[in-house]
Amino acid sequence: MGRFVLKDTFYKKAKQEGFRARSAYKLKEIETKFHIVRKGGAVLDLGCSPGSFLQVLSEMVGEKGTVVGIDILPTPPLPAKNITAIQGDIRETDISAILSGLPFTSFDVITCDIAPNLSGIREVDDARIEELFGSVVKTVEGGLKPGGHFIIKSFFTTVQKNITDELKRRFEKVSTYKPAASRSVSSEVYFVCMGKK
Repeated sequence: MGRFVLKDTFYKKAKQEGFRARSAYKLKEIETKFHIVRKGGAVLDLGCSPGSFLQVLSEMVGEKGTVVGIDILPTPPLPAKNITAIQGDIRETDISAILSGLPFTSFDVITCDIAPNLSGIREVDDARIEELFGSVVKTVEGGLKPGGHFIIKSFFTTVQKNITDELKRRFEKVSTYKPAASRSVSSEVYFVCMGKK
């Protein structure tokens, strides 16, 4: 019974407060703990649809900040003027082409709340997670400024150590965090990576 109460609490709260998904509260919790996003900053959100991270990031960076989202699915329009949503597959996205149309050369923060389509077959799922992670890391490599921060959702799998090791090579500090807004039955965790080397 308890596991459903949590779901209902954050689901209802999101509806009441106008957020498109409960994941808005995961990002808010991460920000409260780690202080990743600054006013006036530029943030890229990978896997942005339906837009709950974009909504939260828009508030965090304020009017002078910029939030860009990419997703293979269309993102319903959001009213905030500091948000741009692009429909595209991050596995094929050229980050330099996106940056060429913006008034800065790299992002201060990149967030990624993507979940690959999991089959329940460990070998298949691990391969999908690694493929997705490889695409995301390529985008971070080309699009995140030195000293910038990165948040990525992951799942407890056999490739977890490889992912952690790769992140530790690229960032000064890597923390693992499970927000209260995550479902208790979910194995999802977030890597909060600070200070791109």
